[in-house]
Amino acid sequence: MRAAIIKSNYAPYGGAEKYTTRLINFFVKNNVEVDVLTSKHGRWDGLQPGIKIVALKQFPYNNLLRLLTFNNSVKRYLRKVRYDCILGMDRTEHQSHLWLGGGCHRAWIERRCKESSRLKCLSFKISPFHRAMSEMERRAISSQALKRVFCNSNLVKDEIMHFYPETTVKISIVYNSAEWNEFSAAFEEGLVRKDHILKTLNLKPDYFYYLFLGSGYERKGLAKAIMALRLLPEYTALLVVGKDKHEKYYKRMSEQSGLTDRVHFFGPRMDVIPFLQISDASVLPTLYDPCAGSSIEALAMGLYTITSDANGASEVVEDGAGFIIRNSRDIVAVAEAMKKALGAHLSKREIRETVRHLDFETQLRKIVTLCIEDVR
Repeated sequence: MRAAIIKSNYAPYGGAEKYTTRLINFFVKNNVEVDVLTSKHGRWDGLQPGIKIVALKQFPYNNLLRLLTFNNSVKRYLRKVRYDCILGMDRTEHQSHLWLGGGCHRAWIERRCKESSRLKCLSFKISPFHRAMSEMERRAISSQALKRVFCNSNLVKDEIMHFYPETTVKISIVYNSAEWNEFSAAFEEGLVRKDHILKTLNLKPDYFYYLFLGSGYERKGLAKAIMALRLLPEYTALLVVGKDKHEKYYKRMSEQSGLTDRVHFFGPRMDVIPFLQISDASVLPTLYDPCAGSSIEALAMGLYTITSDANGASEVVEDGAGFIIRNSRDIVAVAEAMKKALGAHLSKREIRETVRHLDFETQLRKIVTLCIEDVR
């Protein structure tokens, strides 16, 4: 079997890129010949030997040009080269299998509008980029070549059925994965060496630490987490690990809220394990996340996980392992959810066990198996 995996870019901090890399390697592990269709601007790391990188033209000047030019390059290439399976991990028009790791774009616009002014909402709706993304999504889902859509939560599946009720394509849910087995040693180390790790990060041992892990602070709800921290006991603190071009704005917010000593910014990190080891809980009051990998990772490291019902990962949070915020726009509701972590709940080891079934090996096998079955 010969397969093409479409992913336009690669970023070392990106959860989608890490997921795609593992998926590509798992195809190869199952004796599938894989070509990666990507842009000339990305440099892929972590791929097994023998995987062919097909570098296609993409204009880098803005989001709209990147989207349209890469899609056109993919279309031209696929007219010349045939594959048994074409798995799209990005917004492109034609593939046999589509992974909607980023969720439904039309649903995302609708959620943004609920959080924004009428003028801002109008700007989303008339934006050439967002219109092109929505049209590309519609064409992909209505394509006669499409055999199956992979969603990473029921949240995304329901959105697809709502916005595209005419679709008859198969929809399979495969939740995002965590390195459950690989985390074993780090988990055990965190239980016995927490104070030492805190010291290496210049953090005090007598605080209860919430971990905010993710890039794109506005969508992930960092402002809400910071504001909610004001309503929590003085011995609580927030660790922020991620990337955002407006980080200075959030630092000022912390300072103006009198939280300078309780909100710690660490920027993007290749290795987030130390932060998962020292944290007592995870918080992500996100506006929209199809299935936040950071929430799955937090559970896999035994962290009590607080997130919103707009995060597809909330579907795997079991009783005692975390709390789901039903109205993340309400700062008091966010604070009350964060307070739950301070009370009685499952132990770290018990929380970790709740997501054993979401190990990468198990979840990736589902995707590869269905792709192979569909083309037989």
